[in-house]
Amino acid sequence: MNAILQETAPPQTGPGVTGGLPFWLFWLLILVILLLLAIIFLRDKDLRRRLSGFLSGTRRRMVRLRLQSKLKREREKKSALWKELGKRGWSENVAADCIAEECRKLADLEREMHEHRMAWQRIYSRIEALVRDHQQTVGRFRAAVKEQEDLRKPVEDERRGLASRKSEILDVIGGTAWEVDSAESQVKALDREAQAAEHNPKLGDIDKAARLNRIQEKARSLAERLRALRQKLPLLHEERKDLERQQAEAEGRAEVFNARIAEIEEEQKVADRVHGRELRVWLRSKERVQDRIVELQRLMEPLFESMGRSLDGARIDNDELAGLYFQIDAVNKAIEDLQSRIDRLD
Repeated sequence: MNAILQETAPPQTGPGVTGGLPFWLFWLLILVILLLLAIIFLRDKDLRRRLSGFLSGTRRRMVRLRLQSKLKREREKKSALWKELGKRGWSENVAADCIAEECRKLADLEREMHEHRMAWQRIYSRIEALVRDHQQTVGRFRAAVKEQEDLRKPVEDERRGLASRKSEILDVIGGTAWEVDSAESQVKALDREAQAAEHNPKLGDIDKAARLNRIQEKARSLAERLRALRQKLPLLHEERKDLERQQAEAEGRAEVFNARIAEIEEEQKVADRVHGRELRVWLRSKERVQDRIVELQRLMEPLFESMGRSLDGARIDNDELAGLYFQIDAVNKAIEDLQSRIDRLD
């Protein structure tokens, strides 16, 4: 077995010896390859020209993109200046044949815008009046409810007082009934005690008489107590009935105020619904007018730009326009310079 393992085991290498390509030889081959590539590149003029053209073309495209982006911004700036020039010319009432058509269209749009702005102001005033009237109406309803609540308050206080007194009477009636039952039980107990003493052979005549006399005395006291309690109960029940009657009357008076409060609140709900419907109608009208004003402003913008382009071409003499002419000239020069630089890249 050991012989077989020794034959199949890999050969052992000596100390310091490793398999594969030496590290320094690997880098030497890399340097040789790079040197050969450099020699080929230096000797091949066509390859150098194509590589230079590729790099130069990429750089030119990047420069062209930057210049085109700047050119776009300058043209947008010029468009904005034309628009501002048109607005300035319109506000200064500049008159010229080159802008007659734009002035006519702008006059029509401005006349329509003035009408819509006046309509918007009327609608806004109506909405304010509706809100103000509704607030006053709500205030009146609240005051009416408060008045009914103030009138109801003494009745509610009276009803609560009657309910409290009735509760006290019921407690007294219950206590009195319990006392009557207790006294009757005691009377029955005294009767049994008297009978027991009467038939007790162990008691002498004197002791028996003394005990019976004491029992009779307690019985008379209990009888007086029972009589007083039984007389008191009907009076308590009568008072309870009277309190219930007064309580029902108070509840009836309070219900009158409650019904009036409910009626006022229902009237307020109806008023709120009417107000809400009318307010929504006016708000929709206001929104339509606002949308039309925005639309008119949008329609005027290209007319201002066209008017400004015409004024820039005609260069109408006007002190208010001179500053904008100067800014447009500066933008034109910047556009020409950028366009020239782009053309030179082709």
